[in-house]
Formats: sequence, C-alpha cells, structure tokens
Amino acid sequence: MSMNIFINESSENPVNLIRQTLSVKRDDNGRPSVTFVTNKGKGSGSQSLPVSELSQVLSVLRDAIDNGINEDDEEQSIPAHEVVRRTIAIEDGIVSFRVKSGKGAKPARIPLTQMNDVLNLLESALPAIEKHAANLK
Repeated sequence: MSMNIFINESSENPVNLIRQTLSVKRDDNGRPSVTFVTNKGKGSGSQSLPVSELSQVLSVLRDAIDNGINEDDEEQSIPAHEVVRRTIAIEDGIVSFRVKSGKGAKPARIPLTQMNDVLNLLESALPAIEKHAANLK
C-alpha cells in the first residue's frame, strides 16, 4: 500500500468549496439559514448560521483580518458573530473560526492567503443570500 505524502486535506480552494456548497434554506427552527463548506477532511464540517447574522459574522471576520485578533476573548454560544469573535485564530497560516459552539461544532479552516477572497465572495453574495432567504416559504 502506498500513500502520497504531499496530499493535504486542506489543499482545496475554500472559494471553490464555498461556490460549490453555498445554500440558503430554512433550519430546523424555520429560520432562513445559510450553509457552506470552507474545507474538507477529518475534523471539518459545514458552517451554518441564520442569514440574519451573516452580515455581522462577515464584519467580525473582516475586522479580524484587517486589524488583528483579540486573543483575550472567551467562547460564548450565541449569537454567531460573537462565537466567531471568540473562536477566531490564526495558526501556521490558517485562519480558523466557528459560527456556533457546542458539541459537534466544527471550525472553518481557510488559508490566510485566501481569506480576503473568501470574504469578498461571501460579501458579494450577501444581497442574493438575503433576497433568497426572504423568499423562502
């Protein structure tokens, strides 16, 4: 049995993964929610949050990338932008954050070099996401 030592589970482009997986639907509580994947592999999962909180989450991420991360914050469960603010970290050139806390919550992992592209994509998609959410039945 052979194994390619250069295969990296996080090597897929997060912008492409978001484009392939971004969806808007009602969650189990009937709220319009946006879901997307930023990375694949062990320990990864989709990011799902209420559409009403997406703008604030993007604002927190943009501020962290533009101005640095305040590492004194502690994790808190609600709302999503607070979870992002409290869990965002950069290690070995990878930005990681969660949009919800609790058992089973998986972090998004995005190379720092691609974070602006990810934010630009999600920010540009925000009007369409909000419009789609408003039209959900």
